Amino acid sequence: MTKTESISRRIDVLAIGLFGLAVGALTVGMAQVGQIQAVDKVGVLVIALVFGGVVQVLAGIADIRYNEQLGGTALTMYGFFWFTVSLAQLVSISTTFHFGSALYVPINLVYVFFSAVMIYLTAYRSVALTLLHAVITMTFFSTVCMRLNLTSEMFPGVAHLAVGILAFYHAIGSLSQAYTGKAIVPLGPPLLRHERAKVTVSSEAARSWEGT
Repeated sequence: MTKTESISRRIDVLAIGLFGLAVGALTVGMAQVGQIQAVDKVGVLVIALVFGGVVQVLAGIADIRYNEQLGGTALTMYGFFWFTVSLAQLVSISTTFHFGSALYVPINLVYVFFSAVMIYLTAYRSVALTLLHAVITMTFFSTVCMRLNLTSEMFPGVAHLAVGILAFYHAIGSLSQAYTGKAIVPLGPPLLRHERAKVTVSSEAARSWEGT
């Protein structure tokens, strides 16, 4: 496999995970803002579990397979979150085990900090990916507030809708870039650059100057 083929496959995998996130987040968001009726709650959780959970985990594993640690870690960890929370809520409403809202506070708090770190790390990738993780961080934070009865479900609902839209946006951009070499929608340049890259560029420039 050539380097170009490896890069293309990596971007394709990211798009798959983001499409899954988009479907899960938009479905949950619509339910939280009241556009999907409570009678369909089981269906919402199944969609969230499959698309937000299973799809992201599988995409993350594939991403790691192509040596993409950052994308693979993000996709698998977010996927396990969606899978775990959706499954726990399905068990809670389908059996005699009824879990309280406080059960989900610790896992949401952990993901607040995880997503905050991802904002910094994805700043080395693109504006769109950084913005997505900033909104994801706000979503987890608003969910914690909701679980503690500090805010209504409307706030995380709107945040989930924003996550879904941004995830779909980035998926379209990365997928089109993989197959055409140009993104249909702009993803933006990296906000941060590795120091090693700067040193390499400087060294190459010096060697070029010496050779003239």
